[in-house]
Formats: sequence, C-alpha cells, structure tokens
Amino acid sequence: MLKCDKISKIYNLADEFYALNNVSLEINKGEFISIMGPSGCGKSTLLNILGLLDKPSSGNYYLNGKTVFSLKDSELTKLRREHIGFIFQSFNLMPRMSVLENIALPMRYTKIPRAEILPRAKELAERFGMGHKLNNTPLQLSGGQCQRVACARALANNPSIILADEPTGNLDSKSSTDILSLLKELNDGGMTIAMVTHDPKIAEGTQRTIRIKDGKIE
Repeated sequence: MLKCDKISKIYNLADEFYALNNVSLEINKGEFISIMGPSGCGKSTLLNILGLLDKPSSGNYYLNGKTVFSLKDSELTKLRREHIGFIFQSFNLMPRMSVLENIALPMRYTKIPRAEILPRAKELAERFGMGHKLNNTPLQLSGGQCQRVACARALANNPSIILADEPTGNLDSKSSTDILSLLKELNDGGMTIAMVTHDPKIAEGTQRTIRIKDGKIE
C-alpha cells in the first residue's frame, strides 16, 4: 500500500544535511508498524512524507501502487484528505471549538452532505468514549481525552491509513495503554497504521518495528 523507493530528504543544501538518506520501505495493507529511533533521526520526516505533508529531495513514493509526486498540490491535498488520517503528539485540536466541532472539522472540507456531518461526528465521539463531552473544549479535557478526540477526528473522512506521530508521548501510562488499545482495534478492523514512538513497550504492541538512525533504516 505504501512504498518508499530510495527516498532522501536534504536540508541546507550547502552542507547537505540528510534528514533521510536513501530510505526504502514498504508498508502492506492492514499492517500496524512502529517507527523508532533517537531524536532527530528522521522519524517525523519520514511520517510527513508518507502523509504527503512533505516531499523528498530524491526518490519515489508510491501510494496504492501509484507514484504521487508527479501530482499537483491540489491533487495531493485531495489524496491526503480522502485516504490519510493524522494523530499528533500535541493533539492539534482547535482550542475554542467543542469536541463535536473538532471532530466535524475535517468533514467540512469534503463533499459529505452538511446534514450528515454532526451526526457522524457525534457517532465517532461516542465510539471513542467522548459522547458525554460533546460540548466541552480541549482546555476542559485531560490529555487522554484530547487524544481520544484526535483519534475520532482522524477517522472523520473514513481514511484507509492512520499516521500517528508520538500519539502517547504526552500521556500517562494508563492513557497510553488506552490509546494503543484503540489503535489496535482500528487495525483489527483493517486500518493500516504507521506510528512513530519512543517507547519500546508501545512498539511491542505493533506487528513490526522500523528502526531509524542518522536518516537510515537499520
């Protein structure tokens, strides 16, 4: 489903700092993988490229067998919106919006009928145990609750792929376990998941671990 072929990402071309260096990787449909490595090794850069948020300096990236970097920015945006959901360490929720509004937000940029948006957002909130907090804002929630809202929002447009960047990094151990259980449940339902994590115990809960050091897969 996802394939990187000899991808490199270079910053500061004069000094040629390689955030990624000749990385090749395949993630099959329905897999749940973790990506590990020391700080600054290129984990988040790789996840951003997989999520079409960044482009490599060289190499190719294939999504569902098709190369994507010949596409226009508008086409990449549409592809990302329709196929990929994101979960971030810092949640990235809109602080003045309610739980319901945060979950509904991605759907407002699609062709989903307006009458269906809020009922679907409420259904997702209930699925992730947040049905009793629909009118609360993120500032009124715990970290674990915010991440549950972020997980629900990631599913708003019914993606086939979830990319999670340190989704348990700001959570206590119980909340971390809860979020990992939710991700496993999504994977059991057929969702493809790639997760960056620094926690070996969290990585043990995935099917395969990719280790990166100095921009290269070990």
